[in-house]
Amino acid sequence: MVAKAKANHKDLAGAEKAQYDGLIASLKNIDAQLAKCDAMAGNRSGVHIPVTGGMAPRAGRFGTLRDALKHATPEELEQVTALAAFLGGDIRAAATLTPAGDGGFLIPTIVQQQMERSYAAFAPVVSVCRMWGTESGEPAVFPVLSDSESAAQLASAAVTGADATVSGDTPPTSLTGPTLKAYKVSSKPVFIPRETINDSDIDIVAEVLGALLARIIRYENLQYTTGDGTTEAEGFTTNCSHMAAGAVALDLDIALDLAYTVPPLYRPNGVYMASDTTIKYLRKLKTGISGDKRSLWKDAFEEGNATLGTPAKLHGYPIYVNNDMDSVATDGTFAAKSPLVFGDFQRFVVRQAEMGQGYIYRYLVPAKDGTAVILFRRSDSKLLVPTAICKLTVS
Repeated sequence: MVAKAKANHKDLAGAEKAQYDGLIASLKNIDAQLAKCDAMAGNRSGVHIPVTGGMAPRAGRFGTLRDALKHATPEELEQVTALAAFLGGDIRAAATLTPAGDGGFLIPTIVQQQMERSYAAFAPVVSVCRMWGTESGEPAVFPVLSDSESAAQLASAAVTGADATVSGDTPPTSLTGPTLKAYKVSSKPVFIPRETINDSDIDIVAEVLGALLARIIRYENLQYTTGDGTTEAEGFTTNCSHMAAGAVALDLDIALDLAYTVPPLYRPNGVYMASDTTIKYLRKLKTGISGDKRSLWKDAFEEGNATLGTPAKLHGYPIYVNNDMDSVATDGTFAAKSPLVFGDFQRFVVRQAEMGQGYIYRYLVPAKDGTAVILFRRSDSKLLVPTAICKLTVS
């Protein structure tokens, strides 16, 4: 009605104005009813959308989720509201209440993505690796084509191998790869007293769910770093190549030697990875001139921008903090440890079953007058090319 009036360059008047005023009054009444229903249902999510207020959500307690919800679709907002109601005690909100269901559901994508950004510091491996999302968790083969195979020159009448049986002088390179599973990781349950849900201003979604997701992200990064690949996900340090250094203490020259141990094919996309302790040690290395306090790293190499999330660079390559790696001692020595790695992490694949969505389950704890919430997620990881990543060891 308003758009039509504007197109005709006139104001609403008469019957149209009365109809418009009546509709606005009805919408405001609906808003009031929705707010009342939210309060009666104990919905503390703060995501109710006023009908007369467009798509901007009402001020709530979502913290980092608030900005994301401003641009959410109605379906996404409905999922978040249902999740908050579910965690608050209303299992009818979003649970799978079928004979085969167990009363839980997958975390809405908009919630998980926003929270994973908040905990990105816990997942340095995921930030640089190759992600592979699958709908199911059945064992699956990740297709890999050899990138070390070379071409061949043929005579004009030679057998090319491009016949019906795919034969030729030598067998063709096959498109195959490692089988990735879907190991289940549990956040372990957290107890929520009934009083917390009913009396507190705590944001159940951001606080409780965020804490559970952070637990899983931290554990996954540990597995992606050092996992044995047999009973758990394979860490990149398990089967990667290694460079043995004869020196007793880490220095910038050893770091450069490590980078050049990786074949040229994988070096352009290479990154360094080390713990906070190791990186701090390298940053504190001085020129060695008496009284000279200038840092070798700062003077010689590019700095990152922490405020923009840009990693620092060492020898021109980004260096990422991974505190699940070994650290050097205070004097820079690293006996029986691997404190630094370099390589192309696009050759390290992380499989996320169910497209990486966490599955949340809530159950009553009558003996303590409250509820417990637990989160699960399934994944696996494999290093496709061992020479693509190299770790530092001691000879």
